[in-house]
Amino acid sequence: MRNKQANFSKCINMLTFDTEEWFHANFTGVNPARFRGKGSNFRAQADDILKLLSDTGSRATFFTLGSVAEDYPEVISAIAREGHEVASHGYGHQLAYRQTFQEFREDVQKSIAILEDVTGRRVAGYRAPSWSIVESNLHYLEALEELGLIYDASIFPVKTFLYGIPTAPTDIHKPRINGRELSLYEVPTSVIKLFGRNIGYSGGFYFRLFPVFFIKRAISRANRDGKAVIVYLHPREIDRTERKLVLPLKEAFIHYYNIGSTRAKLEEIMRQFCFTSVLDYLQPRLSG
Repeated sequence: MRNKQANFSKCINMLTFDTEEWFHANFTGVNPARFRGKGSNFRAQADDILKLLSDTGSRATFFTLGSVAEDYPEVISAIAREGHEVASHGYGHQLAYRQTFQEFREDVQKSIAILEDVTGRRVAGYRAPSWSIVESNLHYLEALEELGLIYDASIFPVKTFLYGIPTAPTDIHKPRINGRELSLYEVPTSVIKLFGRNIGYSGGFYFRLFPVFFIKRAISRANRDGKAVIVYLHPREIDRTERKLVLPLKEAFIHYYNIGSTRAKLEEIMRQFCFTSVLDYLQPRLSG
């Protein structure tokens, strides 16, 4: 086990959790309102994650839904007290590209107000539900700039049926919209090149799909090249006992494949590599 007093300013990797409930999914026919308030293991999942972070001397960013902070204010407050970053995941897990610019701005603003009230701390970052900042709504990043956020972590440089900008830069950068460089940083999700295409490996379905030795090798390779890696998971992905949505075969495979081994895989990776929050990782750039 690493020293719990890890020097987070020197951590080259970032650990993030999309902090939502088991029923938050952006597949056709899924309505989260049907399940809200009707039971989940969320408190136990959060406790487990916080203990894992403490045991491995890690720090993380929790991209949190405003609705979850409303339902579990004591949990989100505890996350902040433990020294982790609480950032915005929007309010109700709506796809950003199905909102108008104003709807998107109001959704993020609402979530920020709730999170700041619960934690007593400024919200610095945002991640869109299901990576739903894509080419068609890239200008929505201007709304985040208007709201005073420091960074966005919504862009996945891949292409899937649900999300992705495969030509997006893979390094942290300040995006340009209509020829103007924004004042916020974009922190894209980690990818590797396989057969000429960008492929995710460090979170969600990809994390559950690839064997642990492959993920560890990819992280080590990125770190040797001086590149940061972002690991991302959802609380439900470390809990094989959580309730499950009834989904078509393809969506069920994507959403639930290999849930049973995820926690052990995450712990093994957390014990080998140093992880910090997105905001902590960006501090040298912000103070430079």
